[in-house]
Amino acid sequence: MHEMSDVSAQAKDIGARCLAVRVLRAGRVLTRLYDEALRPTGLTITQFTLLNAIENRQPGSISQLAEILDIDRTTLSRNLSLLEKAGLVHLGQAGERRRRELLLTSRGLDRLRAAYPRWQVVQDRLEALFGESELDDLKAALGKIRPGSGD
Repeated sequence: MHEMSDVSAQAKDIGARCLAVRVLRAGRVLTRLYDEALRPTGLTITQFTLLNAIENRQPGSISQLAEILDIDRTTLSRNLSLLEKAGLVHLGQAGERRRRELLLTSRGLDRLRAAYPRWQVVQDRLEALFGESELDDLKAALGKIRPGSGD
């Protein structure tokens, strides 16, 4: 057996301590759980989140929605374009200061309504897994990464 190299020691340190590794892995697992539950509605959790944010927060522009969700504007525009093509979102014409109004169509509202109970099943299961106190701690800990996000 050879001595542990500096790179091997660094790799072990990263594997043991890196928060990004743990959050990314957890994110992939959560995404799979929600995506599987939402599949019959034709939505992914990303699309569901976008529809919900538009309905809940009523952002005045794509830039404002990008800021709310902390998503790169280009990525958000691409995702919104897909939702618009599916008839779920209406992106208004660029108006004052090049802002485009974002609205859910009646079809988008129906899809969001249909997806909610499926989302709720996964959400309830996860909340039961963690329990109220642990879930509150998790939300608080994640909130520290982006102070004031609270969503």
